[in-house]
Amino acid sequence: MSRVWRNLLTSGGRTSERSPDYLRITLLNLIQSAAIIVWGTFLVLNLVVMREGSLGRLTIDVAGLAVAVGAIVALRRGVSVSLVSRITHVCLFVFLLGLAIVGANNPLTMTLPLIYPALAFLLLDDIRRGLAGTLLMTAAINIALSSGFGPGLRDSGTLLDGALTFTLAMCFQAAVLALYVHHRKQAMTRLREVSDQLSELASHDPLTGLYNRRTFVDVLERELSRHDRDDRQLAFLLFDIDRFKAYNDHYGHPQGDELLRRLAIAVGQVFSRGEDTVFRLGGEEFGVVFHTETPEQAAAMADQLLAAVEAMGEPAPVGPHATVSISAGLYLVGHGRSMTPNHVYHQADAALYRAKTSGRARWLYAND
Repeated sequence: MSRVWRNLLTSGGRTSERSPDYLRITLLNLIQSAAIIVWGTFLVLNLVVMREGSLGRLTIDVAGLAVAVGAIVALRRGVSVSLVSRITHVCLFVFLLGLAIVGANNPLTMTLPLIYPALAFLLLDDIRRGLAGTLLMTAAINIALSSGFGPGLRDSGTLLDGALTFTLAMCFQAAVLALYVHHRKQAMTRLREVSDQLSELASHDPLTGLYNRRTFVDVLERELSRHDRDDRQLAFLLFDIDRFKAYNDHYGHPQGDELLRRLAIAVGQVFSRGEDTVFRLGGEEFGVVFHTETPEQAAAMADQLLAAVEAMGEPAPVGPHATVSISAGLYLVGHGRSMTPNHVYHQADAALYRAKTSGRARWLYAND
């Protein structure tokens, strides 16, 4: 039973607690489920028990049932939540007002529109539209009362008192719900900001602003899964700063952090195409996942990166050059081969190691 209930409220698993539309979808399904029970009960009472339902009342009951069932089916088939919410709101307005007018001889029926503000604000999730609907409903009911509809009230004082009570009740509900919607939106905005910040922290390196190692695995897995569908070649360039420990020992860690930030900017200037993805993989180690038309183009970009680092002109306390340099390993992923991010990384890392042992300040192709 619990599974059936959850399946109904989530439109067959269309939404979950983490979805931004979760509240509206579950609310819509709950409202429509209640509407099916209410309209069905009214219809049975009018047809079987009372046997005196008016044509207008029967029409509203049947239409209410049709709209409720239609809304539940539409949500399960993927129709826009906003569209279903607006249609439900319009029908709610019309049916409640229609019932109040058709059943005007019953004082209880005339009070049915009092439930409108709560449902309107929650369905529309908008303060202005909720207020506009509430004011329109209030005006319509008061016009109906002053036009002679109602439970046979002859005393003008009683009629005025009823109209004033109805107006105050609707306005009070509208004010409370407007305050609720306003604060709920503020809270949701703050939650989204915090969520975005957490997502940023989880996927980016806080020092350089580049993607981190965790994101590197996700990106490389995605690119490997589709690289056979791309005529271009997938490339991975792994590099690190030559003798970075000696640099830190000589200039201090704050200066070392600044070097890492400057290097990140230089890499971003070389690999600046929208699909180029640059990562800080840890310490002084960086990586770039990119696409290349030819091996020669990939080699040219690796050369540009080494030249860009040299152009930074950062003095090196020790090393093959007077300025800070990098060593790199370049791996080109062949088409028609299935491989893992771990394999790609280790092949590039082996090439990087060979570049280090052969003199640094250079890059080498990875062997496969």
